[in-house]
Amino acid sequence: MNKDKIIDKIEKKIDSIEKLHDKESLMCEEVKDLLAELRDEQEEQFEDEDEDFEEELDDEDIDEEEEK
Repeated sequence: MNKDKIIDKIEKKIDSIEKLHDKESLMCEEVKDLLAELRDEQEEQFEDEDEDFEEELDDEDIDEEEEK
């Protein structure tokens, strides 16, 4: 084989590797986005539960004051 053919093959392999790397990077970004979405949903749920708990405490305070 002459050197030009070998160089061409090497360049094609490099291109293939780059494409694989791009796919991996894209998949990693997609997974990170999904995790961020889950984290946001979890935080929103926690905030909602916290607000519900605070409302319950406020209701209990009102009930205690009415009993006095």
